[in-house]
Amino acid sequence: MNIEGFELLNYPGKPKNFPLDPFQERVFSNIYLEIPVGDTLFMLSPALRIVYPGKNQDVEREIIKRENKLYSLKRLILESIIEHTALLEANSYYIAQNDYLLLARITLQPGEGIYRLKFYTHDAMDLLSNYEDKIYLGHDFLYLAEERKFFGLDDFIPYLDSEFTYLKEKEAEFKIKNPMVRDYMVEIGELIGDVLMVWEEKKIDFDIEDAETETLRRATMNFMDAKHILVELHDEVREFEYKLRSRSEAENHLSRYVTKLRKDVVNILHYINMKLLSRIQRRINFPGG
Repeated sequence: MNIEGFELLNYPGKPKNFPLDPFQERVFSNIYLEIPVGDTLFMLSPALRIVYPGKNQDVEREIIKRENKLYSLKRLILESIIEHTALLEANSYYIAQNDYLLLARITLQPGEGIYRLKFYTHDAMDLLSNYEDKIYLGHDFLYLAEERKFFGLDDFIPYLDSEFTYLKEKEAEFKIKNPMVRDYMVEIGELIGDVLMVWEEKKIDFDIEDAETETLRRATMNFMDAKHILVELHDEVREFEYKLRSRSEAENHLSRYVTKLRKDVVNILHYINMKLLSRIQRRINFPGG
């Protein structure tokens, strides 16, 4: 029996099993998975036991049958965020404060073998009793059927537009009529449009370790151009988030979704700075090192 929700385990993705540092090892030992089965999110503990919503013989049989593949999936998830995000580095304090608990929620994306992951952390002792208080850390895209291109930025930057569309839907749902909110939404939408345009015009795919110096120099400027607009976007979103708080109930509720957008922008900036530009600039500045 193949239960809907576990079909991602049919894809041939294999972990690279590269060495982990001590922080990463602790996180790997404390990954909780949330897998959609039908309309229900099943939460699995690090030992792959059902934590929520409770016993289900069909799902338990599927877990037992695919236990090795589920452990491989956790390793693939960790390797993806190490390679294609700076999520662990940027959120290490909050993760460590919660005994290295990392909750990975899995959802299907358009495209064969592509899944979107949302990451949270929480105190394990009251994970279920205060589930709504979990801390959102960011998101990633897991590719199981093909190679990822453009360092993953071709997922993260275009997805900002989808997030903004969702934010507009929430604004309409909460029936917010404040002109201040409308002005910020217009400005944020324009900045997202600007960064999408720059990215589509200037994105290039290359191997940082093997690329010619001229390619590295061009890539540096292209990443910088996109980064500078992202900084403007971050500042606008942060200011909007601050002004929404302590206002009406609807506006305060909207601020939670604005916070998630801000965190995702911050994560892109951290990733460009920590994982991409630092490597590129080292190759340019120290070509023989």
